[in-house]
Amino acid sequence: MLIQPIKYDFCLRLFILITPILSNTAQSMATNNKSHHHRTPKRLNFSRSLEPSENFLCGEPQSRSYNLRDLMQTVHTNSEIVNFPLYIVSKRCDVHSGCCKSFNMSCTPVESAIYHDEIEIEIESLQTNRTRKQWIRIEQHGECICAVTNSDQRNYSTPNIEML
Repeated sequence: MLIQPIKYDFCLRLFILITPILSNTAQSMATNNKSHHHRTPKRLNFSRSLEPSENFLCGEPQSRSYNLRDLMQTVHTNSEIVNFPLYIVSKRCDVHSGCCKSFNMSCTPVESAIYHDEIEIEIESLQTNRTRKQWIRIEQHGECICAVTNSDQRNYSTPNIEML
């Protein structure tokens, strides 16, 4: 008969010990989640709002990642898919590579600074389930300048790719 009160006493003490711990953990998680998802907005006056664009001028190509399967859709047959690499990184001069001084200009590559890298990729045949290695050539940009562009040219552009 002595065993029953000991069990009850143990469970009661355990419950008393765990309850505040769980409560503190729940509060901590709620507080942490708020700080990660909500940021106090900044207010920049007119002159301060110009600083970021004045400091991010067009000139240096910027790294961009591209899903290789998306890029290869126009280059290879529908009976094949690219396995590896999943993404490729290309140096690009585009509308997001830097700021220009006029609204009708955007960052574009210097024609004489366009070069090509060759990359080996793995392609799988959907008909035979066999894989093979294939070399591709991808366009890279070496230098950027501001040039007059229209809205179509400022839209998202992808690097040219060709199979070798």
